[in-house]
Amino acid sequence: MEVRSFSETKKDKSNSRESRQHGKQLTAIKTVTKEKRSMIMDSSLGTKEQVIDGNNTEHNKQNNVFTVNNANRKAAGCHWDAYLANQSYECNGVVNLENNPIPSLSQRQKRKTAQQNKYVAMDCEMVGVGYKGQDDMLARVSIVNKRGEVLLDKFVKPCEIVTDYRTSISGIRPHNIENGDDFHDVQDQVKKLIQGKILVGHGIAKDLAVLQIKHPYPLIRDTARYKPLCRLVANGRTPSLKCIAHAILGLDIQSGEHNSIEDARAAMKIYNKLSFDWEKHFRKQKN
Repeated sequence: MEVRSFSETKKDKSNSRESRQHGKQLTAIKTVTKEKRSMIMDSSLGTKEQVIDGNNTEHNKQNNVFTVNNANRKAAGCHWDAYLANQSYECNGVVNLENNPIPSLSQRQKRKTAQQNKYVAMDCEMVGVGYKGQDDMLARVSIVNKRGEVLLDKFVKPCEIVTDYRTSISGIRPHNIENGDDFHDVQDQVKKLIQGKILVGHGIAKDLAVLQIKHPYPLIRDTARYKPLCRLVANGRTPSLKCIAHAILGLDIQSGEHNSIEDARAAMKIYNKLSFDWEKHFRKQKN
């Protein structure tokens, strides 16, 4: 029979006591983790003071972090991907909510609005000047965004004597432009609105010419120049906006006098409907 000294017996008891204490600590940690599991999938997970750890709570609160451990991964189960989609985390398992805030609804809406405002559609109405009104002069310009909302609609005061108002087509009458805006003021407003944006229109080169504005070709989407559309609607010839709107949108426009807002909206609707194939075709042509 082995005889154990008093010191060895005391040491064994001490080890046994430490083991039991360690076991209690593990149990306590598991209990805290279990209580916090529901917070993982909660929509209010972004609260900075919540810490999914059970250890060093005060330190983590001060640093505004989540400590993501293996227990949380297991607890999330099949919802782990959804959880990660709402969190920005680092390889060391620490999420810093100060540097990686969850975007609010208003922020997402602002980004969406900014994206939509990258596209504008423009249409101009013109009157005739010079001999028999053969030369074009700007009388009205309208610009809408991707949703068809009006960003600009201006009548322009003539710089020359108008010899043909072309009312049956343009819809312009003398009183519309007699008190119109100054050409250069309108020109500046148009420049600011279309700068750096995708510009949609029908026969847009003519509109830009009468405005005396240049726009980068890669940023132009002209419904009169998109070849697949021309082949589909007019057997390769240049189709009218009225013809395209009827064929693609089932929309009847320009039944009488033209309206630049209506025409700009129609051009944008056509682009929106064909944008995926249009952009694919544009990239192919570019390469």
